[in-house]
Amino acid sequence: MLGKRKPQRALFDVGNVFALALDPHCFHGQLAAAAPRLFSDDAFATFYDDRLGRPSVPPSQLALLTLLQHEAGCSDAEAVARSAFDLRWAAVLGRSAGTPLCAKSTFQLFRAHLVLHDAVRTLFLASLQEAKNAGLLQRGPLKVALDTKPILGRGAVEDTFNLLATGIQQLLSALAPVARQSPQQYAAATQLGRYLAPSIKGSAEIDWSDGGQRNEFLTQIVMDARRLLRLAGELSAGEATGPVRDAAQLLMQLLLQDIQENEGENGRPSATLRVGTAPGRIPSATDPEQRHGRKSRSQRFTGYKGAIAVDRESQLIVDATVLPGNAADAQGALAQVEQVEANTGQKVAEALGDCAYGSGETRQAFVAAGRALVAKTPQEASNGGFFPKRAFVIDVIGERVICPAGIGTGQYSVEADGSRQYRFGGACKECVLRAPCTTAGEGRRIRVHAQEALLQRARAYQETSAGRGHLRERVVVEHRLARLGQLGMGQARYLGRAKTRCQLLLLATVANLRRTWNWVQEQGAERRGSNGRAGAAAA
Repeated sequence: MLGKRKPQRALFDVGNVFALALDPHCFHGQLAAAAPRLFSDDAFATFYDDRLGRPSVPPSQLALLTLLQHEAGCSDAEAVARSAFDLRWAAVLGRSAGTPLCAKSTFQLFRAHLVLHDAVRTLFLASLQEAKNAGLLQRGPLKVALDTKPILGRGAVEDTFNLLATGIQQLLSALAPVARQSPQQYAAATQLGRYLAPSIKGSAEIDWSDGGQRNEFLTQIVMDARRLLRLAGELSAGEATGPVRDAAQLLMQLLLQDIQENEGENGRPSATLRVGTAPGRIPSATDPEQRHGRKSRSQRFTGYKGAIAVDRESQLIVDATVLPGNAADAQGALAQVEQVEANTGQKVAEALGDCAYGSGETRQAFVAAGRALVAKTPQEASNGGFFPKRAFVIDVIGERVICPAGIGTGQYSVEADGSRQYRFGGACKECVLRAPCTTAGEGRRIRVHAQEALLQRARAYQETSAGRGHLRERVVVEHRLARLGQLGMGQARYLGRAKTRCQLLLLATVANLRRTWNWVQEQGAERRGSNGRAGAAAA
């Protein structure tokens, strides 16, 4: 049953009879002042039954505790303890010191509801409403800046040997309850006990410098995995629970992505590691949603990408979501702009991004949706010392390409992606600029994007002083990403994309509230200063 916060404070609440003067410029002082108006208990009513059970801990207080925890970056147990013994936290929660707000399990259940019901957005939207009420988020069309930040995953990243062993271990743990045994008993019964060891490689007595011994050991692991998958496949429909199906599917994916199975000598199966990395490879069995990703050519990571949209005028985060680690930065950019409008109730007049958002495909998607996108075009490759594409004149309307020597061609073929391959053919044979242009016998070819006209306009604009100044306005999103990094968003606290998204939205809420409250105090200081100067002038 939904429990509600009592409007009347208890006699010995911190800050009531027990006086405590919180710094009005610190997060705790600001949150304590705003706490009564930020969250209502009714906003979380869907978490609870209307009539059954005892009244719950007021969810508005649990929401405040969640913000306090993520601002401090502490564990669940530490957050519950601080609700009792940290006077600043007790003042925010409006409680007397010495008694925890709730049990740790209650706090964890509340966060689970935030994830399952997407109610974390309730907390995030409250930060935007606070900014509107304060006057920081102005009415009218918004201009937003988009960018992403790498988030290191929480799951253990393992090599193929240990990765398969972890997959086997998880399937053993899922099958054991079906057999009414403990995982240790079931592993012993199936002669797979060694997979419950901390590291399968650490327990193997082989010469790791010997390729033959490595492959023989890998073959044993693969054969054990296949045998366990057969046991899972033999279960009836009623016995094959969700955890069994999920663990079996994960183990199968791990085998397919990393292992090349062959028939060895005398018909005996053998297994070797696949050459190269499979697209979308799963690097962690404890968090299968993690992916290898790149933020740049030199910056690699394993985990997720946090994608945010920032209002350029107020510098508020107006949306935040989490992408797979291997996703392009611009993936879902249009959907994020639409979500900004849903969050704020205001139209987005323009989106601004870096060159990761400047591809022809992304520009075309925004044009088709009737939206404005300003982004730098991706840098063109050097072309190995030969004339780059920019040295050619591309006439999109006339459907011609003119080379640096003044030779034009209208011969082209249309590719599957809609681009055009223009061919100069025999015109290159006697050309005086052939040496710095091409060595191909069939002559130079130029690929013209399907959205070449959009790219040309973008290049022309970014070369003007107005265009360069416009593109520099996206620095606000870099500042907000840096703020999220200070709050700990560089490392996921939880396993899975949904929980990581919850973490990102909570930290965005903290960042927005602090931005709003600091702005209000700055405005007040400016008004007081103006009044003081006016009084002095009048005197």
